[in-house]
Amino acid sequence: MDENVIKFKALRNTLGIIFVLLVISAIRLQIIQGKKYYRLSEENRIRKRYISAPRGKIFDRNNLELANTRPGFYVSVIQAVVDSNSLKEISNILGLDTKTIKETMKMEKNPFIAVKIAHDISHRQLAIIEEKIDELNGIEVGVEPVRNYPYVDILCHLVGYVGEITYDEIKKDNSYSIGDYIGRMGLEEQYEKHLRGSDGIEYIEVDARGRMIGRISEKRPIPITNGKDLYTTIDLALTESVAVYLQNYKKASCVCLNPQNGEILVLYSKPGYDPNLFAHGLQQQEWQRLNNAPDAPMYNRAIMSCYPCGSTFKPFVALAALDANMVTNEKRFEPCRGEYRLGRRIFRCWKIHYSLDLTNAIVHSCDIYFYQLGRFIGIDTIVSRARDVGFGKKTGIDIPHEKAGLLPDRAWFEKRYGKNWTEGHIFNLSVGQGDLLVTPLQLATTFTVFANDGKIPVPHLIKHTAVSYHTTSISKEAINLVKEALLGVVSSGTGTLAGIRNCEVCGKTGTAQNPHGNDHSIFVGFAPAHDPQILVCVIVENAGHGGSIAAPIAGKIMKTYLANITSETPVYQKSGGDDALQKQVF
Repeated sequence: MDENVIKFKALRNTLGIIFVLLVISAIRLQIIQGKKYYRLSEENRIRKRYISAPRGKIFDRNNLELANTRPGFYVSVIQAVVDSNSLKEISNILGLDTKTIKETMKMEKNPFIAVKIAHDISHRQLAIIEEKIDELNGIEVGVEPVRNYPYVDILCHLVGYVGEITYDEIKKDNSYSIGDYIGRMGLEEQYEKHLRGSDGIEYIEVDARGRMIGRISEKRPIPITNGKDLYTTIDLALTESVAVYLQNYKKASCVCLNPQNGEILVLYSKPGYDPNLFAHGLQQQEWQRLNNAPDAPMYNRAIMSCYPCGSTFKPFVALAALDANMVTNEKRFEPCRGEYRLGRRIFRCWKIHYSLDLTNAIVHSCDIYFYQLGRFIGIDTIVSRARDVGFGKKTGIDIPHEKAGLLPDRAWFEKRYGKNWTEGHIFNLSVGQGDLLVTPLQLATTFTVFANDGKIPVPHLIKHTAVSYHTTSISKEAINLVKEALLGVVSSGTGTLAGIRNCEVCGKTGTAQNPHGNDHSIFVGFAPAHDPQILVCVIVENAGHGGSIAAPIAGKIMKTYLANITSETPVYQKSGGDDALQKQVF
C-alpha cells in the first residue's frame, strides 16, 4: 500500500477518535453534567445575599425597651473571588489578623457565599473601605441589625447578650450560618427561638471580580421574618432605684418579686458588664479580661452565687419545730449568756439575750436559743421542712444556669465527715452557717411561704405566664406564728432599719460568715405584712451586719415600690441607661 495512503488513514482515524472524544465530552458537559456546570456558572454570576432578621425586642412590665436593635455595618468576604492583596488590605483596615479571617472563611463550604468577618465597623473604617472598594476584590459591605442594650450593666445578667455563633454550634443546628449571632445567658439564651427571626435572601448579579451589577428580577427574593417581642415582669424603674441604693458597694445582688404570683420585679447582680461589647464582635483579649476579672462581672450572683444564709434560716428552724409539734411559742431553753459550750467547743452569740421564748428568739436573732432548738428537734426535722419550702433545689425560674444551693442532710454529713460527725454541725445549720448554701433567688422564694399563706409560687420573668404553686404540708398555724415574729423583727428587733412609716413590714436579718473576708449582709422581707405586694432579698458581700447594711437598703426598695404603685407621681431613682427612655419613666 502506498505510504501516503497509510499516513492519510492514520490521520483520518486520529481525527475521528478526537472528534468522538469531543462529542462524548460535550455530551457529558452539556447533558450528563449540564445541571452541575450551569449551577456553578450561575453561582459565579448570581450570588445569594442573606439579609439578617432583627431580633425581637425585650420590654419591661411597663412596655419600656430593655433590648432592641440598631443598624450597623458589616464586612464580608467571598472566598472564590478574594485575592491575597485584598485580604491583606482589609485585615489592615479592620485591625484583624489575616490568619483569623482565613479560618473564618474556611468554615463556609460554599466559596461563593459571602462570609461575615467583622460586625458594627466604625464610620472611619467604612469610609476607608468605600474609598478603596474597587481595589478590594471579593470584599462586600452591608447593613445588618445590631443588638442594643440601652441600660448596659444594670440589666446585663437578666437580659444576657448575643454572641457570634461557633462552628460546633452550627453543626448541631444547621439553621444558623457563619457570622450569625445567638443568645447567650439570661433571657437572650432562654428565649432564643422566640426572639430570633428568619433571615431573608436576595439574588444579585455580580461581575468576574465579585462586584454587584444589580438584582436578578427573575428570582423572587425571600423576605425576612422579624423575631418576636418578649414582654417581661421586670420593673425597669425599680431596678434603676436598686442600682442607686447599692451604688456604694462593689459586690451585691437583689431579688424583688410579687410573693402572691411569683412575678420577678428585679433580678440585679453587681458588678456587671457592658453586653453591647459582644454585639459587635468581642475580641479574645477583651473576653479573657472580663471572664478572668477577680470580681467576676459575668457571674449572675442572683441565681448562681451560693451563700450561707445566716440568721435568715432561723425562721425555718422555728417553723420546723412548730409544725412537728415539738415546741410551742412559749418554749424556753437555757438562757443566753453570750456563749454555749458543747464538749470542748464554745459557740457564741452576738450579744447576751438571757431567757427568751420562740418569738423573741426570732425577733432578737438569738444564736444560743437556736443552737439548743436545733439540737432538740434534730437534723431530720429541720431538713424535711426546709426541703419542703425549697431549700436545696432550683426554683424553676425561666432563665438558664440557676444553681440549686445545698441543704446538707444526715447522709450528706456522713459522706462528708464520716459517721462520727457531731452535733456541732447541727448547731451551725440551725443558725444558717456551715455547709448550708442558698442563692438570693432561692432565699427570696422560700420566704413566700410566710407572705402567701403557705403557697410558694414558681418565680417567672414573662408576663401572662400561668402561675404555678408549690403548696407545702406545713400547718397554717405554724406559718402564722413565725410570720408574727417576722413582723416583730422589723418593728422592734434586729431589722428596725427596714421599717416603713405607716406600713407593717415582715422580715429577717442575716449576717453570713465568710471564710475569705468580711461577713455578708443579708435581709429578706415583704410588705405590707398582711397583703404583701413586694418581697425583697438583698445580699451585700463583705459589708457586715444584715441589720445595719442590707436592712435599710431593703426598706428603701419596698418603700419606693409601694409609693409608686399607689401614686401618680413616680419617685424612682435614676441610674445610667438611655436618657430618652428614662424620660418616659421619671
